[in-house]
Amino acid sequence: MTFDFLNPMMLLGLLGISLPILVHLLSRKRYDIVQWGAMQFLELGRRTRRRIRLEGWLLLAIRMLLIALITFALARPWISGGFLSKYISTQSRDVVFVIDGSYSMGWEGEAATPHSAAIQWVHHFLEELNPGDTISIIDARNEPRLITESPTHQFETVREKLNQLPPPSGSSNLANSISKAIQTLGKTSNLAREIIVLTDDQAFCWTPQDTILWEQVNDLLQQSAVPINLWATNVAGEKNQGLQSNLRVDKLSVSREVCVENLPVRISTTIRYDGLEPTRICPVYFEVDGQRIKENTQSVKIENHGEAAVEFQHRFDEEGTHVVSVVIDADQLPGDDRSDAALHVTSALPVLLVDGTPNFDATRSEVFFANLALMAPTNRTPWIQTTVIEKEQLTPEILKNQAVVILANVDTLTEVQAGALIDFVNHEGGGVLIALGDQINAEQYQKLLFHPEGLIPLEIKALESNRGAEFGNLIQIKSDSLQTPWLTRFNGAYANGLTSARFNQWWDVSPTNVTQPPPKDDQTEKPEAPPQSAPIEIARLTNEKPLMLFMNHQRGRVLLMTSSLDADWNNLPAKPDYVPFLHEAVFELSSGRVFRNLNTDEPIVVPVPAATTIDQFEFLDPNKKPATGTIDQSPHGATFHCENTSLPGVYALNPKPGKETQLKADRFVVNFDRSESDLTPLSEAQQKTLSEEYHLTFFKTLDELKQAMFSDVSETEFWRILLLIFLLLMVGEMFLTRRLVQGGHAALPDELK
Repeated sequence: MTFDFLNPMMLLGLLGISLPILVHLLSRKRYDIVQWGAMQFLELGRRTRRRIRLEGWLLLAIRMLLIALITFALARPWISGGFLSKYISTQSRDVVFVIDGSYSMGWEGEAATPHSAAIQWVHHFLEELNPGDTISIIDARNEPRLITESPTHQFETVREKLNQLPPPSGSSNLANSISKAIQTLGKTSNLAREIIVLTDDQAFCWTPQDTILWEQVNDLLQQSAVPINLWATNVAGEKNQGLQSNLRVDKLSVSREVCVENLPVRISTTIRYDGLEPTRICPVYFEVDGQRIKENTQSVKIENHGEAAVEFQHRFDEEGTHVVSVVIDADQLPGDDRSDAALHVTSALPVLLVDGTPNFDATRSEVFFANLALMAPTNRTPWIQTTVIEKEQLTPEILKNQAVVILANVDTLTEVQAGALIDFVNHEGGGVLIALGDQINAEQYQKLLFHPEGLIPLEIKALESNRGAEFGNLIQIKSDSLQTPWLTRFNGAYANGLTSARFNQWWDVSPTNVTQPPPKDDQTEKPEAPPQSAPIEIARLTNEKPLMLFMNHQRGRVLLMTSSLDADWNNLPAKPDYVPFLHEAVFELSSGRVFRNLNTDEPIVVPVPAATTIDQFEFLDPNKKPATGTIDQSPHGATFHCENTSLPGVYALNPKPGKETQLKADRFVVNFDRSESDLTPLSEAQQKTLSEEYHLTFFKTLDELKQAMFSDVSETEFWRILLLIFLLLMVGEMFLTRRLVQGGHAALPDELK
């Protein structure tokens, strides 16, 4: 038998028991006795005095008991087991429904999907609850979403929220959702508290191997003032063989997220098959902005439990943001039958070249080869529009209209220039390429640009050269170090390629760790996408020295090259890959201005015209329903923010018809974990572990769950009984007080009444 209180802090009210004692003691305070003649007629008999004293003590005890009873009633005592639980039970309960929202709940092998079956079951369950019960709904996604703002008695509101649940998509984490449900029940008042998990019995969303998450669930259960029942059931029914057969499209990889008109873009992915047949022939379709490009359709042959790579190439002839998609024929699990990616097409990228060694002879300039490679004079429609300046001309004003800045062997910068470049990366989302050389002042670079809050945190060690070059000891780019997607096209060891270039001099550098800011106390604010990270080495020389380091900032990107961009320290400009390499680097750096391909729960952040207001545009989620967002004004410009990206798919930002605004339509794609396609069910051993260690009770059918819930009435609150006793004692106290007063009056002699 268990005994406890729901509001134990109310027990402090027991201190009030001292008040009747204090009043009693004060009433007996002794005064000076003055003898006077008629006093003898007022003296009571010994028996009368004893009776009055006993009744006074009884009245004191009753008053103390009244305070104790009201205190215990406010503390809401409850008992589990025993006589009271058996014969005096309460049926009022607080229920939290956790509905799995992952895309495996959209399986179409039955008349209704598991997600629809879960919603309908909750509708039926509401009819069996009492008016005093409260309901909460949690949509279990990658991060749990509380559909009802707080536990509510308004069942009709709950029904409306249920019918508005978005279709299943993405993945889910049931352990996190259960933790959220336990925290929600901490705000309720009923003694019986239930968490009902409605899922399709898939093992992946339970994450039984993640003991840290489940230990958090255990900790929350132990902190709860009253026991919480955890129930789980499979709403998908008996799984048939069709569920075990599935084709899926993995996340898309695009060669560049920012490109220009008529520049080819490669879109690649893999198609995976798990099923009963040994092999499967699968047609794969390519779509642009929802329109299928028939001539790009491919057909792949995939072995069971295997995958096949597919790649498409496309040239865009219109500016703006476009959504490309790879699609397969619909099967019983439609949530993984397509994959999307967003990319932005512009007319020409503005690139600023800062020349570190300007010269009247243009061929001897530090940026001569780079400028020719990026913008050939004979090209009437260049993909990149370059501007060449000297370092003295580098000002905050000139940076405003640039996408990428290239510092080519610039000896040093002023503090104002360095600060402007850091703001250009962090706030404007610009890209910076730093090419070192013989002119740089290593001490000034370390102080102004290479510190932890600068462009890229690293330590410049020493200037090195290849002294063994005359003996055939060539230093080149290590081919297998080029693993970054935009560099993989250059990792082939072929003549005159990027990896055949010879390097004679370079700066030896070492990245330093970046300390991440501590998490916020409320854990609700997400960092901007992607969060600042440490420098990543993306290219290495054959002597194991770093050649290129890359770093993501809050919005912008930085690329450091430890050798020169001209032919002073290497023969890279003489290689045919020099031109495409510089183009790929510029496009990669420029794509940091707006991140259009995100993961679930990463915020969408996009610059908007300064005068833009919320009522001038509409922002739609993947289900074409309005989504919330805010416009933040800062000295660096206006930006639109959307923090709620729990639903994967395509988000659309459109100007409203008839509204005067400079805002242009934009698209964003929120990706999700394709591991949800693993349809392996939760094994009996895993169920046993979750049951024994984490107090989960699994039921095969919904009827079994319902029967177990309503038969468990062992916990009982008895504050109502205490209040009834309190009222009875109040009547007794009034009667005793009246008797005491009248009784003392009756004891007097008749002649003194």
